[in-house]
Amino acid sequence: MMMSNRSVSIYKGMVIQAVLLSLFLVSCKWRNNVTQYDYGKTPLVEINGDVLYAEDLNQVLPLGYSDADSAVFAERYIKNWVQDQLFYQNAIRNIPDTKDIDRLVENYRRSLFEHEYQRRLIEQTFSSEITDDEIESFYNENSGLFALDESLIKGLYLKISNKAHDLSSIRNLYTKTDDESFEEIEKYSIRNAARCEFFYENWHTVAEIEAQLPPMENSLETLLLNGRSFEFKDEDYIYLLNVSEYAAKGDIEPLEHARARIRGLLINSNEVSYMRKIKEDLYQAAIERNRIIFHYKDKK
Repeated sequence: MMMSNRSVSIYKGMVIQAVLLSLFLVSCKWRNNVTQYDYGKTPLVEINGDVLYAEDLNQVLPLGYSDADSAVFAERYIKNWVQDQLFYQNAIRNIPDTKDIDRLVENYRRSLFEHEYQRRLIEQTFSSEITDDEIESFYNENSGLFALDESLIKGLYLKISNKAHDLSSIRNLYTKTDDESFEEIEKYSIRNAARCEFFYENWHTVAEIEAQLPPMENSLETLLLNGRSFEFKDEDYIYLLNVSEYAAKGDIEPLEHARARIRGLLINSNEVSYMRKIKEDLYQAAIERNRIIFHYKDKK
């Protein structure tokens, strides 16, 4: 069996501890002489047929440790492993009635099988395609579900050094939304802006934008009640904000902002319906083939 230089150095650091533990276990007559070891692996510690191998230890050794630190880690890991095995074996001896544990294990095993089977069914045969019409229909029929928890805005945000040239031109441009103005704003921003963000097509929360502005006496939420274009200043920068659309907290969330969440809700609902149908089909098929014996019905 070939071992890397790192593994060899680590192995040297831990083998002494392994030998000491093995001698201790043998002296206490815990050693099982008929244990079948995994082929190609190097056993370090053994308790009643449970074996810790050098290869298992090497897999958990942290990278970058010195030989001394690796030896300390190995000693601690081996000791913890021995303690866990002893405690587990002692627990088995002291809990003779395992019916409840066996039931829990079986229930967990069943849930794992069912979960994995459901995952494979959905992956292989379930269609997660949701049309725009379905999304819009759900949105219109369930508007009460879409009250905004926080306000949203669309617009343009600029952060520009107060020493930038021709500030007057950008002040005249940033509130305009035609294509030609957009192009001029973009050109100016490339040369002068510390930050430029066009978000006319995407909603942002008011809090997200306000976090990029200097401290103000009034909150941006308050300012939005009376205006849509703003200029703020601090010692180094001017901040220009033009808001094209505003949806206040408590308003119905815009469809385009809610679209992804609605899609997720519909997919989840369809998955539930799909699995319910699978189970109902299995049930009906079993009824038709007389595979189910209803003992309680025979007593009526």
